[in-house]
Amino acid sequence: MVPAPRTSAQEVPDMMPLPGCSGGNCHPPTGNLVIGRGQSLRTSSTCGLHGPELYCVVTKLQDSQNCCFCDSRDGKSHGIENVVSRSDPDGKKTWWQAESGVENVSIQLDLEGAFYFTHLIMTFKTFRPAALLLERSVDHGHSWHVFRYFAHNCSDLFPGIPPGPGRRVSDLVCDQRYSDIEPATEGEVIFQVLDPAFLAENTTNTEIQELLHVTNLRVNFSKLHTLGDRPLGGLKGHPFYYYALYELVIGGSCLCHGHASECRPAPGSPPSVEGMVHGHCVCRHHTGLYQDRPWQAAEPGYPHACQECECHGHARSCHFDMALYLASGNVSGGVCNACQHNTAGRHCELCQPFFHRDPLEDPRSLHSCKPCDCDPVGALEGGLCDAYTDATRGLLSGQCRCKVHVWGQRCDSCRPGHYGLSLTQSEGCQPCRCDARGRVPGTRACDPSSGACHCKRFVSGRDCSRCLPEFWGLSGDSLGCRPCDCDFGGAYSNRCSAGQGLCLCRPHLHGRRCQELQSGYFCATLDQATAEAEHGHSLRPADPRLPVSVQKGQEEIKAHTLGGSDFVRVVDGAGLSLLAPTVPRALDYDIILRYETQVPEVWQALVRVRAQSQPRSTRCAHPLPSEQLFQVTLTHVVLLPRVGELPGLRSVDPGAPGRLQELHEVGCLEAARVSPPQSMPEACARLSCSISALLHGGGLACECHLQGSLSTECAPLGGQCPCRPNIMGRTCDRCLPGTFGLGPTGCRGEPSGPVGVGSGTSMSSLYVA
Repeated sequence: MVPAPRTSAQEVPDMMPLPGCSGGNCHPPTGNLVIGRGQSLRTSSTCGLHGPELYCVVTKLQDSQNCCFCDSRDGKSHGIENVVSRSDPDGKKTWWQAESGVENVSIQLDLEGAFYFTHLIMTFKTFRPAALLLERSVDHGHSWHVFRYFAHNCSDLFPGIPPGPGRRVSDLVCDQRYSDIEPATEGEVIFQVLDPAFLAENTTNTEIQELLHVTNLRVNFSKLHTLGDRPLGGLKGHPFYYYALYELVIGGSCLCHGHASECRPAPGSPPSVEGMVHGHCVCRHHTGLYQDRPWQAAEPGYPHACQECECHGHARSCHFDMALYLASGNVSGGVCNACQHNTAGRHCELCQPFFHRDPLEDPRSLHSCKPCDCDPVGALEGGLCDAYTDATRGLLSGQCRCKVHVWGQRCDSCRPGHYGLSLTQSEGCQPCRCDARGRVPGTRACDPSSGACHCKRFVSGRDCSRCLPEFWGLSGDSLGCRPCDCDFGGAYSNRCSAGQGLCLCRPHLHGRRCQELQSGYFCATLDQATAEAEHGHSLRPADPRLPVSVQKGQEEIKAHTLGGSDFVRVVDGAGLSLLAPTVPRALDYDIILRYETQVPEVWQALVRVRAQSQPRSTRCAHPLPSEQLFQVTLTHVVLLPRVGELPGLRSVDPGAPGRLQELHEVGCLEAARVSPPQSMPEACARLSCSISALLHGGGLACECHLQGSLSTECAPLGGQCPCRPNIMGRTCDRCLPGTFGLGPTGCRGEPSGPVGVGSGTSMSSLYVA
């Protein structure tokens, strides 16, 4: 291949129009964009940055060589800033050099704005690269497009890229003219955006204008030339092979669209130096926001200035779009550039993604677009929200895109019926698991954080599927469950089964509430613990068990005599010893003596209560000394329990006040005290049976006498068995006085009537053991 002729930067034809204004069309001068922008140049490789690095210089491809060390740690040796063009004749004595043996190296120029790029010239100190490519960006490096490929063998190094020249100015081709190994030094790579071959093309063509437009340029070196000694392990560290560049010229001008002949330093641009191409157009016909009409060349007397673009105060410039202009009926073609303040759209009337229009702010306000405030746990699409409100499309400004079971503008709440907002849940929240029978209707089904359901009054459990203790029958009722209402005596407690409400009954009681007796069992009356006087023993005045002798004058007192089946006649000065009835429970009892007087005078009795020996494990609440005497007006003995001390009737027990009040209202306790004993009021039966179950630990067996009773069943309250003729006793086990021979037909004989009655005032002493 014939080597390309040596061309200097000054000899490159400039296809741009001459600077200045001519015929109403203005153009700024072209210069080297690198000048003054050394700090905007960067490279991926520089020798000696980490310490001295050996390199050798091969001269004219001969064996002679000169080896040196590159040390760029002081920043003044072979950094990329050395490639900036200088007017000093000694400028070539400095150069940029890459690390030895590194083939993939890039050099990039970042411009502070948009510029026209016309040509590039690179002058190398070593061999030119065997392959490289030139890229451009028009969006400050966000995307890149290849300008041209360069290689000494395009088909091998860039397969699929046709060799140049192209047929059109925009064709992407591979140029083989600038990649030979010779010359070993001072070789150049030259690129012109507008090749002279396309002089006939209109330089105002949109396609050409786009090719000239750049914000960044990048040169990528991809292959080193070698002298045929490429090692198997690669070239890294090889001192003979490396890229070294004397000078880089990037020709161009500021981008003014034909309406400015000069440019000034743009805000934020590098400090100005002599020969620097500035990027801020000093517009004559068009200023930044006046691009709403199609551009026309300025004519004498007709500058054809554009109308202002509507950018709502969020852009400093705009550009013209002919398609939009025609679509609008030749009214408006302006498109705002680089909308600021998080705005977007042709007129900066929209908000950028992840921002939304604040309906309370003026569209021209700097704060009209607010950031989306989405909860990352419940939102989708990375926190994207509706940019504006449109009722017809179901859009609400600021509304985040929520997961399936999440709602709220921020997607920070679970939908009704769901809970537990979590990143691990693909649908955001999980459904509440509440029993519809137990949860409160018309409210959130469950707590949105914990998932605990809102239960009805008598319902419990995380899912409202269980009744509270002492309740049963979960249902859709307003309270959810019904009270167990177990009988306070018939049941062990007020707890029942959740499904059927069955209480745990004491022995021989049944029914849901434990209020029914089993066959053959009964409940004791309150006065069941009774000592019958006829079973007592006589006490003589000299009896040592009666320490107090009561006499009337100097007369001797006769002993007592039995007076029939129900009464014992005790004459004045006599005494009676009774065995106290067995009580079923350690409790305080009231001693009730039932009597009938023979004459209308006051009876006075001395009662002596002897405390029997008790097991060591028991305690008596009120021990009485054997000498203590009680003086009361009385006859017949009953031990009546103080029910207020029983479970379920104590003041601290639930329901106790109502039960005690009922006991007093129907006269249960008073009925048990009177003489002669009255029949138990019917309303007392239920409460008496409950108290009996507490005292006796359940139902009592009837134990009806097999011969003396007509049945094995007895009265539910009191336990009286149905007796055959002339038979008496609760179990029908005794003949009436005057009869005998208890058998299957009853007792034989005639019952005797009441015995004689004594006379005079009686002072009786009863000894209760």
